[in-house]
Amino acid sequence: MSFQASTSREKVSAKARVKARESSEAHPNVDALQPLLAGAHARGMADAFELAGVAAVMIDQQGMVLHAGAPARDLFGPDLRLEYDHLVSNSAESTCVIQTLIASALSEGETPAPVLISRAGQTPFKLHARRAPGAAGNVCQLLKVLIIIEEVAPRPAGN
Repeated sequence: MSFQASTSREKVSAKARVKARESSEAHPNVDALQPLLAGAHARGMADAFELAGVAAVMIDQQGMVLHAGAPARDLFGPDLRLEYDHLVSNSAESTCVIQTLIASALSEGETPAPVLISRAGQTPFKLHARRAPGAAGNVCQLLKVLIIIEEVAPRPAGN
C-alpha cells in the first residue's frame, strides 16, 4: 500500500462507513448518529493535531494506522515509516518495540511508558501512546490509540 493512500480521508471514511454498518447490524441499540459522531470526533482530533503541529498517528483496534497527519509524515523516513498500514522502523528490534507499545496501549492496563526509537546519525524519536478518549466503550469509534512522535532534543555538550 502506498503511503499517501494510507493517510487519505476517503480511505478512512470508507472504512468508517463499513465498520459503522457492521456495528449497527451487530448492535441494533446503537444510535444511527453514533458512527457519524465518532468519525467527526476522530477527524476533529486529526485536524487539531495538524493545526498545532503535533506529529500524531491514529491507530485502530487491530494496531493499524488509520491516519498520519502532515507533521508525522514529515518525520517519516527509514527509521520510522508506514508499511502495509503498520508503523515500523528500520530494524526488527525497533519495530517490535513500536508494536509492543501499540499493543500495550490497546490493552486495558496502565498507559505504557514512552519508547525511544534510534535514528542513524540523529537524535532518537520518543513515541508516546495514549488511548483515544471515550473510544474503549464506543463500538463505532475506529480510532483507539494516538501515537505522538517527538524528536528528542540533543544534549548540550559537557552533560
